[in-house]
Amino acid sequence: MKMNFNIIAAAAVAGISFMGISCTEEVVIGSLDESRYSNVNTVNGYVRDAKTGKADNVIELRTESYESSLVFGLSKMPAKGVDVVLEYDADYANTYNAEHETDFPLYPEELLTIEEDGKIVLAPDDKLSYELGLTIAYSDQLQDDQTYILPIKAVSKTEGITIPENTSRSVYLVKNFRNQSSTFKGEDAVKTFLFFEVNDTNPLNALEFVLDNEEESLFFDYIVLFAANINYNAETGRVYVYCNPQVQFLLDHNEEYLQPLRDRGIKVLLGLLGNHDESGLAQLSEIGARDFARELAAICEAYNLDGVNFDDEYSSSPDLSNPLFAPKSGAAAARLCYETKKVMPDKDVTVFAYGSMYGDYTIDGVEPGMFVDIAVPNYGVSTLRPLTGMTLKQCAGYAAELNLYSYQATEASAQRVVQGGYGFYMLFALYAADAATKNVSKRNSQANTYCNNVCRGLYNVPLKTVEYYYPQQSTVRESMSWVEP
Repeated sequence: MKMNFNIIAAAAVAGISFMGISCTEEVVIGSLDESRYSNVNTVNGYVRDAKTGKADNVIELRTESYESSLVFGLSKMPAKGVDVVLEYDADYANTYNAEHETDFPLYPEELLTIEEDGKIVLAPDDKLSYELGLTIAYSDQLQDDQTYILPIKAVSKTEGITIPENTSRSVYLVKNFRNQSSTFKGEDAVKTFLFFEVNDTNPLNALEFVLDNEEESLFFDYIVLFAANINYNAETGRVYVYCNPQVQFLLDHNEEYLQPLRDRGIKVLLGLLGNHDESGLAQLSEIGARDFARELAAICEAYNLDGVNFDDEYSSSPDLSNPLFAPKSGAAAARLCYETKKVMPDKDVTVFAYGSMYGDYTIDGVEPGMFVDIAVPNYGVSTLRPLTGMTLKQCAGYAAELNLYSYQATEASAQRVVQGGYGFYMLFALYAADAATKNVSKRNSQANTYCNNVCRGLYNVPLKTVEYYYPQQSTVRESMSWVEP
Protein backbone atom coordinates (compact mmCIF):
# COMPACT_ATOMS: atom_id res chain seq x y z
CA MET A 1 0.00 0.00 0.00
CA LYS A 2 1.42 3.36 -1.00
CA MET A 3 1.91 4.96 2.42
CA ASN A 4 3.82 7.92 3.78
CA PHE A 5 5.11 6.09 6.79
CA ASN A 6 7.92 3.65 7.42
CA ILE A 7 7.04 -0.01 7.03
CA ILE A 8 8.14 -1.78 10.16
CA ALA A 9 10.52 -4.54 9.15
CA ALA A 10 9.54 -8.13 9.82
CA ALA A 11 11.55 -9.47 12.73
CA ALA A 12 10.91 -13.21 13.04
CA VAL A 13 10.01 -16.24 11.00
CA ALA A 14 6.33 -17.19 11.22
CA GLY A 15 5.24 -20.31 13.00
CA ILE A 16 3.12 -21.41 10.06
CA SER A 17 4.15 -24.55 8.22
CA PHE A 18 1.48 -25.35 5.69
CA MET A 19 3.59 -27.10 2.89
CA GLY A 20 2.14 -28.06 1.34
CA ILE A 21 3.92 -22.87 -17.60
CA SER A 22 6.83 -16.20 -44.63
CA CYS A 23 4.19 -13.96 -45.88
CA THR A 24 5.41 -14.79 -49.35
CA GLU A 25 4.66 -18.49 -49.06
CA GLU A 26 1.61 -19.97 -50.80
CA VAL A 27 -1.36 -20.41 -48.55
CA VAL A 28 -2.86 -23.91 -48.85
CA ILE A 29 -6.40 -24.45 -47.62
CA GLY A 30 -7.09 -28.05 -46.68
CA SER A 31 -10.34 -29.80 -45.87
CA LEU A 32 -12.54 -27.99 -43.34
CA ASP A 33 -13.30 -29.64 -40.01
CA GLU A 34 -17.01 -28.96 -39.64
CA SER A 35 -17.41 -30.79 -36.32
CA ARG A 36 -17.03 -27.57 -34.32
CA TYR A 37 -20.14 -26.17 -36.01
CA SER A 38 -22.29 -29.24 -35.38
CA ASN A 39 -24.14 -27.56 -32.51
CA VAL A 40 -24.96 -24.38 -34.41
CA ASN A 41 -28.69 -25.17 -34.16
CA THR A 42 -28.58 -26.32 -30.53
CA VAL A 43 -30.48 -24.25 -27.98
CA ASN A 44 -28.51 -24.18 -24.72
CA GLY A 45 -29.87 -23.13 -21.35
CA TYR A 46 -28.44 -21.64 -18.15
CA VAL A 47 -29.66 -20.62 -14.70
CA ARG A 48 -28.56 -17.58 -12.66
CA ASP A 49 -29.41 -15.67 -9.53
CA ALA A 50 -31.45 -12.68 -10.72
CA LYS A 51 -30.12 -10.29 -8.08
CA THR A 52 -26.42 -10.84 -8.81
CA GLY A 53 -26.49 -12.30 -12.32
CA LYS A 54 -24.09 -15.01 -11.14
CA ALA A 55 -24.21 -18.78 -10.93
CA ASP A 56 -22.02 -18.89 -7.80
CA ASN A 57 -23.12 -16.79 -4.86
CA VAL A 58 -22.05 -16.42 -1.23
CA ILE A 59 -25.02 -15.59 0.99
CA GLU A 60 -24.67 -14.21 4.51
CA LEU A 61 -27.78 -15.27 6.42
CA ARG A 62 -28.23 -12.64 9.14
CA THR A 63 -32.03 -12.48 9.38
CA GLU A 64 -34.85 -15.03 9.46
CA SER A 65 -34.58 -15.57 5.70
CA TYR A 66 -32.73 -14.51 2.56
CA GLU A 67 -34.86 -13.43 -0.37
CA SER A 68 -33.75 -13.44 -3.99
CA SER A 69 -34.97 -14.87 -7.31
CA LEU A 70 -33.83 -17.16 -10.12
CA VAL A 71 -33.96 -16.74 -13.87
CA PHE A 72 -33.49 -19.25 -16.67
CA GLY A 73 -32.08 -18.18 -20.03
CA LEU A 74 -31.49 -19.65 -23.49
CA SER A 75 -28.72 -19.04 -26.01
CA LYS A 76 -31.30 -18.30 -28.74
CA MET A 77 -35.04 -18.16 -29.24
CA PRO A 78 -36.33 -21.73 -29.00
CA ALA A 79 -39.08 -21.39 -31.66
CA LYS A 80 -41.29 -23.51 -29.42
CA GLY A 81 -42.56 -23.56 -25.88
CA VAL A 82 -40.03 -24.69 -23.29
CA ASP A 83 -40.67 -26.29 -19.90
CA VAL A 84 -37.92 -26.22 -17.26
CA VAL A 85 -37.84 -27.17 -13.58
CA LEU A 86 -35.41 -25.66 -11.06
CA GLU A 87 -34.82 -28.20 -8.32
CA TYR A 88 -32.67 -28.95 -5.27
CA ASP A 89 -29.61 -30.96 -6.35
CA ALA A 90 -28.25 -32.84 -3.33
CA ASP A 91 -26.00 -35.08 -5.43
CA TYR A 92 -23.88 -32.13 -6.59
CA ALA A 93 -22.48 -31.38 -3.14
CA ASN A 94 -19.89 -34.16 -3.30
CA THR A 95 -18.77 -33.08 -6.77
CA TYR A 96 -18.40 -29.47 -5.69
CA ASN A 97 -16.50 -30.32 -2.53
CA ALA A 98 -14.10 -32.57 -4.42
CA GLU A 99 -13.39 -29.90 -7.04
CA HIS A 100 -12.77 -27.11 -4.50
CA GLU A 101 -11.16 -29.21 -1.76
CA THR A 102 -13.92 -28.20 0.67
CA ASP A 103 -16.28 -30.10 2.94
CA PHE A 104 -19.42 -27.95 3.04
CA PRO A 105 -22.52 -29.77 4.34
CA LEU A 106 -25.75 -29.54 2.39
CA TYR A 107 -28.20 -26.82 3.30
CA PRO A 108 -31.41 -28.54 4.43
CA GLU A 109 -33.86 -28.89 1.53
CA GLU A 110 -36.84 -28.10 3.74
CA LEU A 111 -35.45 -24.58 4.30
CA LEU A 112 -35.52 -23.83 0.56
CA THR A 113 -38.60 -22.49 -1.20
CA ILE A 114 -38.75 -21.79 -4.93
CA GLU A 115 -41.84 -20.08 -6.27
CA GLU A 116 -44.19 -22.17 -8.45
CA ASP A 117 -42.33 -25.28 -7.28
CA GLY A 118 -39.49 -24.26 -9.56
CA LYS A 119 -41.53 -24.64 -12.76
CA ILE A 120 -40.77 -22.24 -15.61
CA VAL A 121 -42.43 -21.96 -19.04
CA LEU A 122 -40.85 -19.95 -21.87
CA ALA A 123 -42.74 -18.88 -24.99
CA PRO A 124 -41.28 -19.64 -28.47
CA ASP A 125 -39.87 -16.10 -28.69
CA ASP A 126 -38.45 -15.93 -25.12
CA LYS A 127 -34.72 -16.07 -24.43
CA LEU A 128 -34.99 -15.13 -20.76
CA SER A 129 -37.61 -16.29 -18.30
CA TYR A 130 -39.54 -14.32 -15.72
CA GLU A 131 -38.08 -14.36 -12.21
CA LEU A 132 -39.00 -17.08 -9.73
CA GLY A 133 -38.84 -16.06 -6.09
CA LEU A 134 -36.26 -17.84 -3.94
CA THR A 135 -36.38 -18.01 -0.14
CA ILE A 136 -33.59 -19.47 1.99
CA ALA A 137 -34.91 -19.73 5.54
CA TYR A 138 -33.08 -19.86 8.86
CA SER A 139 -33.48 -22.64 11.40
CA ASP A 140 -32.06 -23.27 14.85
CA GLN A 141 -30.68 -26.55 13.51
CA LEU A 142 -28.02 -24.62 11.60
CA GLN A 143 -24.60 -24.30 13.19
CA ASP A 144 -23.25 -20.83 13.90
CA ASP A 145 -20.46 -19.59 11.61
CA GLN A 146 -20.87 -22.60 9.30
CA THR A 147 -20.91 -22.51 5.50
CA TYR A 148 -23.47 -24.73 3.75
CA ILE A 149 -23.82 -25.56 0.07
CA LEU A 150 -27.18 -25.16 -1.65
CA PRO A 151 -27.10 -26.32 -5.30
CA ILE A 152 -30.10 -25.66 -7.56
CA LYS A 153 -30.22 -27.38 -10.95
CA ALA A 154 -32.19 -26.56 -14.09
CA VAL A 155 -33.73 -29.63 -15.75
CA SER A 156 -35.26 -29.37 -19.22
CA LYS A 157 -38.56 -31.11 -19.84
CA THR A 158 -38.60 -30.17 -23.52
CA GLU A 159 -36.94 -32.20 -26.27
CA GLY A 160 -34.19 -30.36 -28.14
CA ILE A 161 -33.36 -27.99 -25.27
CA THR A 162 -29.90 -28.75 -23.89
CA ILE A 163 -28.62 -27.48 -20.56
CA PRO A 164 -24.83 -28.01 -20.43
CA GLU A 165 -23.42 -29.31 -17.16
CA ASN A 166 -21.33 -26.19 -16.54
CA THR A 167 -24.31 -23.81 -16.83
CA SER A 168 -27.05 -25.98 -15.34
CA ARG A 169 -26.74 -24.88 -11.70
CA SER A 170 -26.96 -21.88 -9.46
CA VAL A 171 -24.90 -22.69 -6.37
CA TYR A 172 -25.35 -20.80 -3.10
CA LEU A 173 -22.81 -20.98 -0.30
CA VAL A 174 -24.90 -20.00 2.70
CA LYS A 175 -22.95 -18.69 5.69
CA ASN A 176 -24.94 -18.76 8.91
CA PHE A 177 -24.35 -15.40 10.59
CA ARG A 178 -27.82 -15.27 12.12
CA ASN A 179 -26.39 -14.62 15.57
CA GLN A 180 -23.75 -12.17 14.31
CA SER A 181 -25.71 -9.07 13.36
CA SER A 182 -23.97 -6.28 15.30
CA THR A 183 -22.54 -4.67 12.15
CA PHE A 184 -25.84 -4.59 10.24
CA LYS A 185 -26.71 -1.02 9.23
CA GLY A 186 -29.25 -1.66 6.48
CA GLU A 187 -29.58 -3.94 3.47
CA ASP A 188 -27.96 -1.50 1.03
CA ALA A 189 -25.84 0.47 3.49
CA VAL A 190 -22.23 1.24 2.55
CA LYS A 191 -19.77 -0.89 4.51
CA THR A 192 -16.52 0.22 6.07
CA PHE A 193 -13.23 -1.48 5.19
CA LEU A 194 -10.44 -0.78 7.69
CA PHE A 195 -6.74 -1.63 7.46
CA PHE A 196 -5.38 -2.14 10.98
CA GLU A 197 -1.66 -1.42 11.32
CA VAL A 198 -1.33 -4.19 13.88
CA ASN A 199 2.23 -3.27 14.85
CA ASP A 200 0.86 -0.43 16.94
CA THR A 201 -2.87 -1.07 17.42
CA ASN A 202 -4.88 -3.90 18.95
CA PRO A 203 -7.68 -5.02 16.56
CA LEU A 204 -10.08 -5.38 19.50
CA ASN A 205 -10.38 -1.58 19.39
CA ALA A 206 -12.75 -2.00 16.44
CA LEU A 207 -15.40 -2.99 19.00
CA GLU A 208 -15.28 0.48 20.60
CA PHE A 209 -16.64 2.31 17.54
CA VAL A 210 -20.44 2.14 17.81
CA LEU A 211 -23.18 4.06 16.02
CA ASP A 212 -25.41 6.23 18.18
CA ASN A 213 -28.57 4.54 16.91
CA GLU A 214 -31.22 2.31 18.43
CA GLU A 215 -29.45 -0.88 17.31
CA GLU A 216 -26.01 0.33 18.47
CA SER A 217 -24.48 -1.09 15.31
CA LEU A 218 -20.74 -1.53 15.07
CA PHE A 219 -19.08 0.99 12.73
CA PHE A 220 -16.50 -1.30 11.15
CA ASP A 221 -17.61 -4.13 8.86
CA TYR A 222 -14.26 -5.46 7.57
CA ILE A 223 -10.80 -5.24 9.08
CA VAL A 224 -7.52 -6.22 7.44
CA LEU A 225 -4.61 -7.37 9.59
CA PHE A 226 -1.87 -5.31 7.93
CA ALA A 227 0.20 -7.17 7.10
CA ALA A 228 1.70 -10.59 6.57
CA ASN A 229 4.12 -11.07 3.67
CA ILE A 230 4.76 -13.25 0.66
CA ASN A 231 8.34 -14.56 0.76
CA TYR A 232 10.56 -17.05 -1.06
CA ASN A 233 12.74 -19.62 0.68
CA ALA A 234 15.59 -20.53 -1.68
CA GLU A 235 16.65 -23.49 0.50
CA THR A 236 13.27 -25.21 0.41
CA GLY A 237 12.36 -23.84 -3.03
CA ARG A 238 8.93 -22.64 -2.00
CA VAL A 239 6.93 -19.45 -1.68
CA TYR A 240 5.36 -19.09 1.74
CA VAL A 241 3.52 -16.74 4.10
CA TYR A 242 5.77 -14.89 6.53
CA CYS A 243 4.29 -13.21 9.59
CA ASN A 244 6.12 -10.72 11.73
CA PRO A 245 5.89 -11.22 15.52
CA GLN A 246 2.79 -9.06 15.98
CA VAL A 247 0.79 -10.69 13.16
CA GLN A 248 1.86 -14.11 14.41
CA PHE A 249 0.82 -13.21 17.96
CA LEU A 250 -2.69 -12.35 16.77
CA LEU A 251 -2.98 -15.59 14.81
CA ASP A 252 -1.68 -17.67 17.70
CA HIS A 253 -4.13 -15.94 20.05
CA ASN A 254 -6.97 -15.58 17.57
CA GLU A 255 -9.59 -16.85 20.03
CA GLU A 256 -8.87 -13.90 22.30
CA TYR A 257 -8.14 -11.16 19.73
CA LEU A 258 -9.87 -12.05 16.44
CA GLN A 259 -12.84 -14.29 17.14
CA PRO A 260 -14.55 -11.70 19.42
CA LEU A 261 -14.64 -9.43 16.35
CA ARG A 262 -16.09 -12.17 14.17
CA ASP A 263 -18.62 -13.09 16.87
CA ARG A 264 -19.97 -9.54 16.57
CA GLY A 265 -20.15 -9.68 12.76
CA ILE A 266 -16.85 -8.01 11.78
CA LYS A 267 -15.02 -9.85 9.00
CA VAL A 268 -11.32 -10.38 9.64
CA LEU A 269 -8.99 -10.61 6.63
CA LEU A 270 -5.28 -11.36 6.49
CA GLY A 271 -3.36 -8.71 4.54
CA LEU A 272 -0.59 -9.91 2.20
CA LEU A 273 2.23 -7.62 1.06
CA GLY A 274 5.52 -8.04 -0.78
CA ASN A 275 8.66 -8.21 1.34
CA HIS A 276 11.61 -7.08 -0.81
CA ASP A 277 12.45 -10.42 -2.40
CA GLU A 278 11.76 -12.09 -5.77
CA SER A 279 8.41 -13.50 -4.79
CA GLY A 280 5.45 -11.20 -5.33
CA LEU A 281 1.67 -11.28 -5.49
CA ALA A 282 1.66 -10.31 -9.19
CA GLN A 283 4.61 -12.42 -10.38
CA LEU A 284 3.79 -16.03 -9.57
CA SER A 285 3.46 -18.66 -12.28
CA GLU A 286 0.34 -20.76 -12.51
CA ILE A 287 1.88 -23.50 -10.36
CA GLY A 288 3.32 -20.91 -7.95
CA ALA A 289 -0.06 -19.22 -7.57
CA ARG A 290 -1.80 -22.54 -7.02
CA ASP A 291 0.62 -23.62 -4.30
CA PHE A 292 0.52 -20.26 -2.53
CA ALA A 293 -3.29 -20.20 -2.70
CA ARG A 294 -3.46 -23.57 -0.99
CA GLU A 295 -1.33 -22.25 1.86
CA LEU A 296 -3.56 -19.20 2.21
CA ALA A 297 -6.64 -21.42 2.35
CA ALA A 298 -5.01 -23.56 5.02
CA ILE A 299 -4.17 -20.49 7.10
CA CYS A 300 -7.69 -19.07 6.83
CA GLU A 301 -9.11 -22.43 7.85
CA ALA A 302 -6.68 -22.96 10.74
CA TYR A 303 -7.19 -19.50 12.24
CA ASN A 304 -10.86 -19.12 11.28
CA LEU A 305 -10.36 -16.00 9.15
CA ASP A 306 -12.79 -14.59 6.59
CA GLY A 307 -10.36 -14.20 3.69
CA VAL A 308 -7.37 -12.22 2.41
CA ASN A 309 -6.38 -8.86 0.99
CA PHE A 310 -3.68 -8.59 -1.70
CA ASP A 311 -1.43 -5.51 -1.92
CA ASP A 312 1.15 -5.65 -4.74
CA GLU A 313 4.08 -3.65 -3.39
CA TYR A 314 7.67 -3.99 -2.18
CA SER A 315 8.71 -7.02 -4.27
CA SER A 316 11.94 -7.36 -6.26
CA SER A 317 12.21 -8.58 -9.86
CA PRO A 318 11.59 -12.33 -10.19
CA ASP A 319 14.07 -14.94 -11.43
CA LEU A 320 12.23 -16.17 -14.52
CA SER A 321 14.27 -19.39 -14.62
CA ASN A 322 12.40 -20.40 -11.47
CA PRO A 323 9.19 -22.29 -12.38
CA LEU A 324 7.36 -20.64 -9.47
CA PHE A 325 7.72 -17.17 -10.96
CA ALA A 326 6.39 -15.29 -13.99
CA PRO A 327 6.85 -11.78 -15.40
CA LYS A 328 5.12 -9.21 -13.22
CA SER A 329 1.68 -8.56 -14.72
CA GLY A 330 -1.97 -8.00 -14.06
CA ALA A 331 -2.64 -11.44 -15.53
CA ALA A 332 -0.40 -13.08 -12.92
CA ALA A 333 -2.16 -11.15 -10.15
CA ALA A 334 -5.55 -12.25 -11.49
CA ARG A 335 -4.32 -15.85 -11.60
CA LEU A 336 -3.48 -15.68 -7.88
CA CYS A 337 -6.92 -14.27 -7.06
CA TYR A 338 -8.55 -16.98 -9.18
CA GLU A 339 -6.59 -19.82 -7.58
CA THR A 340 -7.25 -18.44 -4.10
CA LYS A 341 -11.00 -18.12 -4.64
CA LYS A 342 -11.10 -21.60 -6.12
CA VAL A 343 -9.72 -23.26 -2.99
CA MET A 344 -11.68 -21.12 -0.52
CA PRO A 345 -14.91 -20.18 -2.34
CA ASP A 346 -16.72 -19.17 0.84
CA LYS A 347 -14.00 -16.69 1.86
CA ASP A 348 -13.44 -13.13 0.61
CA VAL A 349 -10.66 -12.43 -1.89
CA THR A 350 -10.07 -8.68 -1.80
CA VAL A 351 -7.52 -6.42 -3.50
CA PHE A 352 -5.92 -3.03 -3.03
CA ALA A 353 -6.09 -1.55 -6.55
CA TYR A 354 -2.46 -0.60 -6.87
CA GLY A 355 0.56 -1.89 -8.82
CA SER A 356 -0.42 -4.83 -11.00
CA MET A 357 -3.11 -6.09 -8.66
CA TYR A 358 -6.13 -4.66 -10.49
CA GLY A 359 -6.02 -5.95 -14.05
CA ASP A 360 -9.19 -6.87 -15.89
CA TYR A 361 -8.23 -10.41 -16.87
CA THR A 362 -10.44 -13.45 -17.43
CA ILE A 363 -8.77 -16.63 -16.13
CA ASP A 364 -9.69 -20.05 -17.56
CA GLY A 365 -12.92 -18.58 -18.90
CA VAL A 366 -13.90 -17.08 -15.52
CA GLU A 367 -14.48 -13.31 -15.30
CA PRO A 368 -12.72 -11.41 -12.49
CA GLY A 369 -16.04 -10.57 -10.86
CA MET A 370 -16.26 -14.23 -9.90
CA PHE A 371 -12.93 -14.32 -8.04
CA VAL A 372 -12.46 -10.76 -6.77
CA ASP A 373 -15.03 -9.98 -4.10
CA ILE A 374 -14.01 -6.46 -3.05
CA ALA A 375 -11.63 -3.84 -4.48
CA VAL A 376 -10.44 -0.75 -2.63
CA PRO A 377 -8.59 2.20 -4.22
CA ASN A 378 -5.35 4.01 -3.53
CA TYR A 379 -5.45 7.40 -1.84
CA GLY A 380 -6.54 10.24 -4.07
CA VAL A 381 -8.50 8.01 -6.45
CA SER A 382 -11.97 9.51 -6.78
CA THR A 383 -13.49 6.63 -8.73
CA LEU A 384 -12.76 2.92 -8.99
CA ARG A 385 -13.88 1.15 -12.14
CA PRO A 386 -15.43 -2.27 -11.49
CA LEU A 387 -13.75 -5.17 -13.25
CA THR A 388 -15.73 -7.33 -15.69
CA GLY A 389 -18.44 -9.11 -13.74
CA MET A 390 -18.16 -6.76 -10.76
CA THR A 391 -20.47 -3.96 -9.65
CA LEU A 392 -19.92 -0.69 -7.79
CA LYS A 393 -21.26 -2.45 -4.70
CA GLN A 394 -18.03 -4.48 -4.68
CA CYS A 395 -15.85 -1.35 -4.80
CA ALA A 396 -14.81 1.31 -2.31
CA GLY A 397 -15.47 4.82 -3.53
CA TYR A 398 -12.89 6.56 -1.36
CA ALA A 399 -9.73 5.79 0.64
CA ALA A 400 -8.90 7.83 3.75
CA GLU A 401 -5.77 7.89 5.91
CA LEU A 402 -6.60 8.24 9.62
CA ASN A 403 -3.05 8.89 10.82
CA LEU A 404 -1.77 11.55 8.41
CA TYR A 405 -3.16 14.92 7.43
CA SER A 406 -3.67 14.08 3.75
CA TYR A 407 -6.64 12.23 2.23
CA GLN A 408 -8.73 13.01 5.28
CA ALA A 409 -11.95 11.24 6.13
CA THR A 410 -14.67 13.87 5.73
CA GLU A 411 -18.44 13.79 5.91
CA ALA A 412 -18.58 15.07 2.32
CA SER A 413 -16.39 12.23 1.00
CA ALA A 414 -18.65 9.70 2.71
CA GLN A 415 -21.74 11.29 1.20
CA ARG A 416 -20.17 11.09 -2.28
CA VAL A 417 -19.59 7.36 -1.77
CA VAL A 418 -23.26 6.88 -0.93
CA GLN A 419 -24.44 9.03 -3.83
CA GLY A 420 -22.07 7.27 -6.24
CA GLY A 421 -23.59 3.87 -5.50
CA TYR A 422 -20.40 2.34 -4.10
CA GLY A 423 -20.51 -0.48 -1.57
CA PHE A 424 -17.49 0.40 0.59
CA TYR A 425 -15.56 3.23 2.24
CA MET A 426 -11.91 2.43 2.99
CA LEU A 427 -9.93 3.67 6.01
CA PHE A 428 -6.31 3.05 6.97
CA ALA A 429 -4.32 3.12 10.22
CA LEU A 430 -6.79 3.57 13.06
CA TYR A 431 -4.69 4.43 16.09
CA ALA A 432 -5.84 3.50 19.59
CA ALA A 433 -4.65 5.35 22.67
CA ASP A 434 -1.76 4.15 24.80
CA ALA A 435 -1.64 5.42 28.35
CA ALA A 436 2.12 4.87 28.45
CA THR A 437 2.63 7.53 25.77
CA LYS A 438 0.02 10.15 26.54
CA ASN A 439 1.67 12.63 24.22
CA VAL A 440 0.01 10.88 21.26
CA SER A 441 -3.50 11.60 22.49
CA LYS A 442 -4.03 14.12 19.67
CA ARG A 443 -3.32 11.37 17.14
CA ASN A 444 -5.99 9.20 18.74
CA SER A 445 -8.53 12.01 19.02
CA GLN A 446 -8.00 12.87 15.35
CA ALA A 447 -8.79 9.30 14.27
CA ASN A 448 -11.98 9.32 16.33
CA THR A 449 -13.04 12.61 14.75
CA TYR A 450 -12.41 11.27 11.25
CA CYS A 451 -14.43 8.12 11.92
CA ASN A 452 -17.27 10.24 13.29
CA ASN A 453 -17.22 12.31 10.08
CA VAL A 454 -17.55 9.19 7.96
CA CYS A 455 -20.29 7.77 10.17
CA ARG A 456 -22.40 10.90 9.75
CA GLY A 457 -21.83 10.94 6.00
CA LEU A 458 -22.66 7.27 5.49
CA TYR A 459 -25.46 6.70 8.01
CA ASN A 460 -26.73 10.16 9.06
CA VAL A 461 -25.95 9.43 12.72
CA PRO A 462 -22.87 10.15 14.85
CA LEU A 463 -20.65 7.68 16.64
CA LYS A 464 -20.91 7.25 20.36
CA THR A 465 -18.03 8.77 22.27
CA VAL A 466 -15.12 6.33 22.46
CA GLU A 467 -14.37 5.98 26.17
CA TYR A 468 -12.25 2.83 26.33
CA TYR A 469 -9.41 1.24 24.43
CA TYR A 470 -7.44 -2.01 24.33
CA PRO A 471 -3.65 -1.70 24.77
CA GLN A 472 -1.36 -3.83 22.62
CA GLN A 473 -1.46 -7.54 23.46
CA SER A 474 -4.15 -7.09 26.07
CA THR A 475 -7.78 -8.16 26.25
CA VAL A 476 -8.55 -5.79 29.13
CA ARG A 477 -10.26 -2.48 28.28
CA GLU A 478 -8.80 0.64 29.83
CA SER A 479 -10.36 4.04 30.34
CA MET A 480 -9.45 6.87 28.00
CA SER A 481 -10.43 9.57 30.52
CA TRP A 482 -6.90 10.98 30.33
CA VAL A 483 -7.09 11.72 26.59
CA GLU A 484 -7.10 15.42 25.81
CA PRO A 485 -10.27 16.70 24.06
